[in-house]
Amino acid sequence: MRLPAPRGHMSSALVAALRLPPPPRPALLASGGTRDAWQDDDLQLSLWICSELRTRGFDDAAPGWDEHPALAQFHATLEARWEEALRSLAETTSPAVLGPEGLQELRKHHAFWQPRREMRSVLRDLHGDAYGTRTHPVLFSVTLRDLAPAAAVDEMPAPTLALVNALSLFGAHQRLVGALVGFLTAVDTIGGDPFAQLLPVQCPPEDVRLGFTACHELHARLTQHVHSSLQAGRTSLRGRWMAPQPRVNVGC
Repeated sequence: MRLPAPRGHMSSALVAALRLPPPPRPALLASGGTRDAWQDDDLQLSLWICSELRTRGFDDAAPGWDEHPALAQFHATLEARWEEALRSLAETTSPAVLGPEGLQELRKHHAFWQPRREMRSVLRDLHGDAYGTRTHPVLFSVTLRDLAPAAAVDEMPAPTLALVNALSLFGAHQRLVGALVGFLTAVDTIGGDPFAQLLPVQCPPEDVRLGFTACHELHARLTQHVHSSLQAGRTSLRGRWMAPQPRVNVGC
């Protein structure tokens, strides 16, 4: 897998840096951005690249970056901004009602961001040992290594990357294990009754609610993105155009 095409100044500098051996003092600067974090393509892609580099890596990235302190600091700065944005989310967006074409588009997004392993088994592991010695291996196993291959990342818009990056954030830090439980539970209940399947956990309820709310709200915003894109006559994916509809000439 190769590094994706950048989407702004920050991801451009990151991709350019990763293609060369790390200098003694790399200049990786995190910019504030002007859009909401979940819509910020530059931020979301930069977060995704940093996480992916540490899990599966890139064929065209120079050796030595995955454990470099400068990259770790850059990633931590982006994660702090993203976590702050996630904590400010409220579950206020209603999922869009999608027709067959919209559901077909949505499945393409789901194939990219939804974890592929059985959520129930993951939740049982976390419930049984939420803060014990097995926590870190469980967290690592449900993050990016269980997501679809990233060949289509260039097609995925910021709202889809936001779901991947929320899962990655919650899964990478033991202090956020409760949020991971909430997020995975929300994945299991999308399309169903909210909180109907939320199981008792040892984690703080406010942490569980953070993950649950983040997943449901980000997913609802993704459905709205798909709906509005199709309403405007364009695909919800990046770098693609809708198939032209046959034109009918009506004569007088």
